[in-house]
Amino acid sequence: MATSESEAAANPKSVAAGAPTVKIRAKKGDSVLDKGLGLLSSVRFGVTMLMIVLACAMIGMLIVQTDVDKFAEYYARLTPAQKYVYGKLGFFNIYHSRYFALFLAITGLNIILASIDRFPAAWQYVVKPKRTASPKFIQAQTFNADAQKAERPKSVAEEIAGAFRKQGFRPKVAEEGGRTTVFAQKNVWNRLGAYSVHVALLTIFTGGFITSKLSVGGVMELMPNKSSNTFVTREVQLDGDHMGSAQLPFDVECQDIQQTLIRPEGGLDASNTQDWLTWIKIKDRGREVQGLVHLNEPFDHAGYRFFQSFFQARGNAREITLQIAPTGGGETKEVKIKRNDGAEVPGVGHLDYVNFYPDFIIEGGKPATESGDYNNPAAQLQVTSPDGKVRGAFAFTAAKTEEFVKQNGKEAEDVMTVAGYKFLLKDFEKVATAHTLTVQYDPGRLPVYTGFILLVLSLCGVFLFSHQRVWAVIEPAGEGEAAHIYLGGNTNRNKLGFEARFNSLAESLSVKRGADNE
Repeated sequence: MATSESEAAANPKSVAAGAPTVKIRAKKGDSVLDKGLGLLSSVRFGVTMLMIVLACAMIGMLIVQTDVDKFAEYYARLTPAQKYVYGKLGFFNIYHSRYFALFLAITGLNIILASIDRFPAAWQYVVKPKRTASPKFIQAQTFNADAQKAERPKSVAEEIAGAFRKQGFRPKVAEEGGRTTVFAQKNVWNRLGAYSVHVALLTIFTGGFITSKLSVGGVMELMPNKSSNTFVTREVQLDGDHMGSAQLPFDVECQDIQQTLIRPEGGLDASNTQDWLTWIKIKDRGREVQGLVHLNEPFDHAGYRFFQSFFQARGNAREITLQIAPTGGGETKEVKIKRNDGAEVPGVGHLDYVNFYPDFIIEGGKPATESGDYNNPAAQLQVTSPDGKVRGAFAFTAAKTEEFVKQNGKEAEDVMTVAGYKFLLKDFEKVATAHTLTVQYDPGRLPVYTGFILLVLSLCGVFLFSHQRVWAVIEPAGEGEAAHIYLGGNTNRNKLGFEARFNSLAESLSVKRGADNE
């Protein structure tokens, strides 16, 4: 910048000719600290460190990491030599390794020092643009032209300013030493684009470092009407899984779970499921927040993210439909009851839906389920008669009622009949017993996302735009109303695009192009 902005650089011979001979003392060697800072702030060193960081990231993508579900299978396929080398070098958990954090720190330090070293010069373009020039300065520019017009310098300056505006520039007119300078520029902010890239990279590095040190994840099993504030963590290491627990700063209450099936008559397997839904209520420092966790639609609260993970394969019923018939004949009643809920039935009393057995059996004199499949579904009820007596009852499907009676006789009739009413399980909505959510806390996620967005915008600004400057120096040409025009300009990138704009300016002002100065 110093050579292009100084008029002396346009004709170095004139300076050398008149300058006295001066003896220059040999410069003493820089100190170790200066050399170290010079290395840390150099662009070449920064590019090298970025390449090293990218190489580590590539290793992390090519070698399965310990926190990936398929790591155990991948590790078993490796040869003993690969296991030894990768393990010693920390490749199985490279993003949490000490040397990766060190590389990020050194790269970040390089970016900071390089910015401090070079930012003041770039900032001068913004705060102190060169508004006045001379013919020698114009000749030193990458593009230049000159012409003479039979008009007053003031009128020529107004014409040039108008031509600059048509090309998207914002002209400024200044007078100095008997000459007039029309200066204009556009996209001066492009000079600071590199520092915006630096900020973006530092933001990404900071977010990555925070993630590696503070992030935690695990799974949390939720059942309707149950609440918890802890989740199970698993740390996969080369010697096996290490289980632990972590605590949430709030309580999570499961209000309901649902499973949308493709074929209602089918099972709960994933191939027959469209969606899993978990309704939760978060109790956080006196306030309650309702949330719904869908498949592929997580729920966020206070930096924690909840995903659908898997479900307990044992079948259950979210809602049952009961058919209640008097044993002596009469009108049949029908009622729907949700899990862990109850209903008031006139003449019968209050019914509570207590439990559900997908494959009902009697084991050791107690009700149980033989499997998680819906082979012999039964709903366990609690009936509170109008007189206040409480009794238990079971409701079976019509297909299984006769079979159960044949196997158990009068005892079966007793468990299906209460106060002269017989209960039949007419229908039920299938759902798993519990849903398991993945819990993830990643405080560095937002800085990383912000950094990547800023990085993309900054790179677009840096490479799709350029800082373009033009000067027109106008001097009186002899006596009378005539002016000599010297037109010059430069750009920090995309010279071909700027050359077309400069030629258009020269043609509109009827000035002749001079030789380009590379």
